[in-house]
Amino acid sequence: MAIVAPLCGWADCNGGNSNPQGRRASRRLPRVNNNQVLSKGNWLSFTGLKCAKGSQFFVERNRINVIKAGRRRRKTNAAAGKAMAVALQPVKESNNKQQTDTRQRRVVVTGMGVATCLGHDPDTFYKNLLQGKSGISSIERFDCTDFPTRIAGEIKSFSTDGWVAPKFSKRMDQFMLYLLTAGKKALMDGQMTEEILGKLDKSKCGVLIGSAMGGMKVFNDAVEALRISYRKMNPFCIPFATTNMGSAMLAMDLGWMGPNYSISTACATSNFCILSAANHIIRGEANVMLCGGSDAAIIPIGLGGFIACRALSQRNESPTKASRPWDA
Repeated sequence: MAIVAPLCGWADCNGGNSNPQGRRASRRLPRVNNNQVLSKGNWLSFTGLKCAKGSQFFVERNRINVIKAGRRRRKTNAAAGKAMAVALQPVKESNNKQQTDTRQRRVVVTGMGVATCLGHDPDTFYKNLLQGKSGISSIERFDCTDFPTRIAGEIKSFSTDGWVAPKFSKRMDQFMLYLLTAGKKALMDGQMTEEILGKLDKSKCGVLIGSAMGGMKVFNDAVEALRISYRKMNPFCIPFATTNMGSAMLAMDLGWMGPNYSISTACATSNFCILSAANHIIRGEANVMLCGGSDAAIIPIGLGGFIACRALSQRNESPTKASRPWDA
């Protein structure tokens, strides 16, 4: 929407006497050229049209048509030796829009949960970081003898017992199992008991946990099954391969109905998710958010892909010294 102000004669008005007056007046005008109608079928409708010698404004009903009409009129007047100018001004937005007061809206971290190659609880994980321990070791999940890189930050001794239902743990991709387990550990670490969870407004509780790669293994297994027949494919291969399904599954498990989606920004995924989750709380859209990131790319296609782009170290004999960017 824009306000258009004709600064000289408009359409077939020369003195303004033939123009309708008043804000609610309307008129249908044909396209004209030297007082000759060019097209009887092409009409423009305006609201609030006033003479250029009067209030000199009208509010358009169709912005595109008005702009086109102005261009045609300028060309017509130029051919007729007349001068004309049209000024466009943006319409001011309404000041009545309600906005959430965020001045006193603080965001705090109340609990953390992890599933990493350096530990499965925040204290162990942080202690190993401070001691400079490396979680890089030889890959044991599959035979990688033919790969030039045979080391990775593989999560070992990981268990979903007590965190994920067995019927789901058999079907889900590993990245979703990490996500569900760490998410529930974060609730426990924040002392979010069943009693407290029951008192929460679930429409104000959200999950924003992203993934850079998504369910790579589930998708890769589906491709291998397709080589035989589509009937051999896992019916969950599509939903369990998408990056947002981890957040969705955790929200469904908890019954949370607040903001729920995922962000995928490569290695910065978790940071963006945490920032966006904090903004939801600041804006008053949520009171509690589970946020972070999860990936499980240590499979043949993931390892091969990173090797192909020359992103991995080949110091297989000294895995703990393979990647130390902060060491002198």
